[in-house]
Amino acid sequence: MYKKKKVLIVDDDVIICDYLEKELKRNYLTTFVAYTGEKALQLIKGNSFDIVLLDVGLPDINGLDVLTTIKEATPKCEVIIITGSGTMEIAVQALRKGAIDYIEKPFKSSDIVVSIGRALEKLIENEEENQQNTLLIIDDEPELAKLLQSFFQGEKYEVFAATDGEEGLNIIKNNKIDLMVTDVNLGKLTGIEVLKQAKSFCSDIEAIMVTGHSSADLAIAAIRAGASDYIAKPINLEELTFSVNKTIERINLRKMRLFRSRELEISKGIISKMNEELERRFLERTRELDKTQSQLFQTSKLATLGEMSAGLAHEINQPLGGIALVAETFKKLHQKGILTSEDLELGIKDIQSSVKRMEKIIHHIRTFARQEALKFIEVNLHETIELALTLLGEQLRLHEIEVKKNFAPNLPVVKGEPYQIEQVWINFLSNAKDSLDSKAGSNCGFKKIIEISTLHDPVSKQVIVSFKDNGIGVSKEIQKKILDPFFTTKEVGKATGLGLSISYGIIESHRGKIEVASEEGQWFEVKVQFPLSDKES
Repeated sequence: MYKKKKVLIVDDDVIICDYLEKELKRNYLTTFVAYTGEKALQLIKGNSFDIVLLDVGLPDINGLDVLTTIKEATPKCEVIIITGSGTMEIAVQALRKGAIDYIEKPFKSSDIVVSIGRALEKLIENEEENQQNTLLIIDDEPELAKLLQSFFQGEKYEVFAATDGEEGLNIIKNNKIDLMVTDVNLGKLTGIEVLKQAKSFCSDIEAIMVTGHSSADLAIAAIRAGASDYIAKPINLEELTFSVNKTIERINLRKMRLFRSRELEISKGIISKMNEELERRFLERTRELDKTQSQLFQTSKLATLGEMSAGLAHEINQPLGGIALVAETFKKLHQKGILTSEDLELGIKDIQSSVKRMEKIIHHIRTFARQEALKFIEVNLHETIELALTLLGEQLRLHEIEVKKNFAPNLPVVKGEPYQIEQVWINFLSNAKDSLDSKAGSNCGFKKIIEISTLHDPVSKQVIVSFKDNGIGVSKEIQKKILDPFFTTKEVGKATGLGLSISYGIIESHRGKIEVASEEGQWFEVKVQFPLSDKES
């Protein structure tokens, strides 16, 4: 015998509890009700429930906390969450905590049927029981109705019997009936009328019509009303059993399809939520990485300015020296009384020229050092190289380094952030300077050279920039690691190992490519490939 399952309804809404209680009793289930989380926990301590319908928004305790307690106390109990918030996040949390399903308010009776059906299916699987389908026999011949009831009980069905349409409808209203076998002629209500009314409040009920009058019109009317089959009297039990079994198979198949569809729907919802969460984390992590990269880039720029301070001081001291010389000349000429208008005009022009030169240098330093939002624009790469040489040129000159420029004529522009690209060139030049100084220390008369070349490759639609020096170079093993963060061949405390890795990140963000090549002890070359801007392409 199929054991009646015990269901606990936990919801602070009395109307919802009454509705659920009525619906569950129709499904041949024993019901209990709790209007608070505290009451639910008390009932759980004293009873062994098979299913719990649990509202999330309880007045005293969060429904998800009650769910956790239920699953800890009775792991085999199946919990169906009821939520009025309509958010997938709560549903996913509930499923992760062990709920089998969730129902969103407002819900329909079909939602309850599917969720309860899935829970019962799982319980029956775990208990290795066979779920009984329910039949209703309606016939105005009491002896025949009783005979059919007894026969199908022997076939392992849960069977109800009625001798008229009103009694049959009352049974359907109070019990979950899968299939009714009804006589067409029942007196006040015909079997077809009973079926129509039953379908109005129980759409999934199936029916087999039985009649003593063989009529094609009657058969068609029964099928149109929703009957699955039509059998004439006298009843052939073998024929009726075959029809009942086939109809029940179809009912169970439909239920299984509904349950699997619901499982797929739940899985889809969970996957969707997980994808949203992954996307959120990805965006969050990307923002963190962007922020870190921006900070590293800014740190690298400030470190570069510190290294260039001597050269920059010289660049500013030159025009300042010119201004001081003009002022001294004015003073002497004025003391002698021979300062002419022409002398003043020429001197003022020299001062203005020197001031403009300093303004240009200071403005570029301030702009280069400023941390602000990146602006990708069309960039002339030759200009960014010249600006890098403006900042480092004096330092290279003081280190007796010759810079050779092999610039391609009419080099197309690329899309990029000019100050980031300039930072890349400064990193390359600084590394080349250190390499050349290292080699010169052991080579008397060694001539230090940096070659900067540009090239437009129309086939690959790329602009290529190359920095090559005749310094100490690196081994093939080091070439594999040289773009890694914090990798450096210099002594501890002499470098951070971030210059080339930051440059690599910058070029990557420009959809470009960076490559290194070297022959140890002879030369080192770093090459950057930029895709052309859309306009140039």
